[in-house]
Parts: sequence; C-alpha cells; structure tokens
Amino acid sequence: MILLAADIGGTNSRLQLVDKNETAQQVVYEEDYASAEYASFYDVLQQFRTESGNNRPIDAACIAVAGPVKALAGQLQASVTNLPWRITEKELLNTLQTSAVKLINDFSAVCYGLTELIPSDIEILQAGISATSQQPSAVVIGAGTGLGVAHKIYIHDEYHVLPTESGHAGFTPESALQTQLLTCLQSQQSHVSLESVLSGRGFQLLYDFLKQTLDIDESAAIKARFAQTDPAQVITSAGLDKTDLLCEQALNLFVDIYGAAAGNLALNHYPVDEVYIAGGIAPKIRSALHSERFLAAFNNKGLMKANLQALPIKLVTQDRVGLLGALAVARQLLC
Repeated sequence: MILLAADIGGTNSRLQLVDKNETAQQVVYEEDYASAEYASFYDVLQQFRTESGNNRPIDAACIAVAGPVKALAGQLQASVTNLPWRITEKELLNTLQTSAVKLINDFSAVCYGLTELIPSDIEILQAGISATSQQPSAVVIGAGTGLGVAHKIYIHDEYHVLPTESGHAGFTPESALQTQLLTCLQSQQSHVSLESVLSGRGFQLLYDFLKQTLDIDESAAIKARFAQTDPAQVITSAGLDKTDLLCEQALNLFVDIYGAAAGNLALNHYPVDEVYIAGGIAPKIRSALHSERFLAAFNNKGLMKANLQALPIKLVTQDRVGLLGALAVARQLLC
C-alpha cells in the first residue's frame, strides 16, 4: 500500500511517499520544497507526484498544516497561517483519488510523531521525575516560522491530541525588560502575540528593541551580514559564539521568553507528565536551551516552582518529527 505524508509549514513543505506491507515499510520518495515559491499546496503536491514517478494509487494520506484545522460546511479545511494557502479534505480526496485522507494541525502531527522517535532524537533539558504511566501525557511547544503548541493525553486506550493556537495568545512579560519590550511593541501594533517574539522573525524584533534600549553599539559587521543572510541565523550564530554582545543579549532574551512560555504551557495543562520543546529553532540553539537560563525561566512559577522542577523537559532534535507523525496517522487510516 502507498501512503502519503506531508508536513506543511510557512517555510518548508515536506512530503513523503511510503510503501507499506504487513511487516515493513519503505520510503519510496521524499522531498522538501520552499513553500513561498508556490501559489498553493496543490502546486507543491503536483510537482512532488511528478518527480516521484509513482504510478500506483495512494491508499491513505495525512496532511499536517501549520494553521487551524476546522470543520466548515461539513468538511475539514485549513488555512496556512503564514501563507495564503487553503486546503480542504474534499479537494484532497478528489486530487488524490483516494477515500482515506486526514487533514490535521502540524503540532498534532508533532504529538503523534513523538512515539516514532528513537533515543538519539531527544535530549534531556531537565530530568525531573519520570512519569509512572506507560502512556504519559505531554505538552509540546515549538518555535519556528511561527509558534506551535499542542497537548497529548491518553484516554480510552488511545492517545488523543488536542491542537491549539496558543502561539497567537498575548505575550506576557516576566521581567522588567520584557515589560519594556511589551510596551514598545504595543506602541507599534494593537495585539502583541507570543508568536511575534517567539519565532524566527522574533530574533530581529528582539535585537532591534535591545539596540534601542541597551547602551550597546551595533556592530558594522553584523549589520552588513543582515543584508546578506537571514537575521535570525546571524543573531543566533553570533549569540551562541558570543562574538557580538547585542546578538548575545537578543538570544538570551529569546531563551528567557521561551522558557517562561514553556512553563506557562505546562501550568495551563497541569497536571501533565512531560514537556517537549520542538520546532525548527530549538535544535539550532540547543546549547542555549541546555543552559540554566532556560530552566530558571521555566521553573520561575512561584508556588508551583517545585511542581515544574519535577517535570521532565525533552528537546526534540529530529526535524522531521511532524512528517513522522503524519505518516503514523496515515497508517492508522488503513486500520
């Protein structure tokens, strides 16, 4: 049987064809596409199917989308938050000529993908106290092009995944500096979302804020690199290497906000057994997330500090976890 899995984000669209039988599965074709270069997901899908050379019918497909998935007029549909793309299950059924299609949120796919990971795909940020349950509940947060959040719980002999749009909730400051940041941003926009600061574009925003707020001169070399390279890459690289003080401070502020947001998420779903940090940015700044700075921000929750210190925090380094989760859902459609 041929399965199609896709993980559609604002930056990358990842697609995979898998040939599955009763005992094994094999990847037939897999490719990544720059999402912004296409007018619609269906253009990506057409190119992928042409390039794969697969002539066999698709038996089941799961498409994970970075945006809310909801039922309208009796059918599931999704809009990619950071792209003008609209995807519906009905159109997918017609396009793929199959009766088994599932459209899910991208961080739902991440949750399903957690059980597909191997030990080398995970790094421990905080050991905490391991869950006694064989099916631990978990919350997942991940910064990338946007900010994804989801919750996984085990009920009635199976996992249920609850997607959210928590990334678009308001940014809540946890320090005097962050309060200054919020005030600054509120003078520029009516709603300051958590995603606006905790995402790839957030690095430039934090850098510019600190440039105005702190008495630190901007490096001419860093400014020149911004014109040639993605500012987020420049800031994280110089921040991790500690070769530029302003970049280092921007990275520190990002880590502070990330840790606090992950702690808030754990409290919003407490009691919970595990916390996962996923998304495209985390593996690139893994040394910063392994710092005491991240854990201090995560655990700084007053009367609940001891509870949060007991939670295991795990960093997902496998950047294809969403694709793995989409494939797992596609397999379930065959049951």
